[in-house]
Parts: sequence; structure tokens; C-alpha cells
Amino acid sequence: MKNKAIVSIGSNEHRTTNVKEVMELLTKYFPTIRFSTPQLTDPVDMPEDAKPFLNLIALFETELDCEALDAKLKKLETKLGRDRDDDEEGVIPMDLDIIKWNDEVYKPQDMVRPYVVAGLDELDEL
Repeated sequence: MKNKAIVSIGSNEHRTTNVKEVMELLTKYFPTIRFSTPQLTDPVDMPEDAKPFLNLIALFETELDCEALDAKLKKLETKLGRDRDDDEEGVIPMDLDIIKWNDEVYKPQDMVRPYVVAGLDELDEL
């Protein structure tokens, strides 16, 4: 069965390089993936000195179940330098979150963020 995933992508450390690399890696795993245009955004719920994020969303179908996809995304975060110990300092080389799985919204707070709304509109998913 094909599952439909919408994933948020964000980086505030080596952001352009990391976003480009994760897009290439995700395209290898999910050849039909589509990406929204990346947007520079202010950090939310981060230390005052945290750098701005480069954010976008990805839309794709997968045979994986939600747990397997989440595990794959977390491995990609680690590969691109994510260290959970650095989160408190506001250093996020890569953040990948499933925000919608099939018809179920996992992160309603993210679904209203301007870059997500714009990305959904761009990808004709509104």
C-alpha cells in the first residue's frame, strides 16, 4: 500500500549545503518526491541567538510504514550532523519531521506555519 507523507525540512547550520544534500538523498529514496521552494524563517521556540532556518516541505508516496519512515528520517538527520545535545543551543543542522501521514495531521502547529502553508499551496495540496 502506498502511503502519502508530508515532511518538513529545516536547517540553521550550514543550511544551504545541508538542505541541498538532504533533497538529493530523499530523491534517491523517493524518486517521485516533490519539494516546495525553500524559505528563510525566524527560529521558533529556540534560544534568542539561534540562527534563521532554511525551511521547506517535501511531499511523496512510500511503501514504508510511518515508523520506518520516521526512523529513516532520523538517520538522515544524524548523517547530516544532528546532535540532540546541541538542540538547547539552537544549532540544528537538519530537522526532518513527518507533519502529515495519509489523512492524519501529526503536527497541527506546523501545518499553519507560513512556509508550510505556502509549500502546500505551491504543491497543490491545500
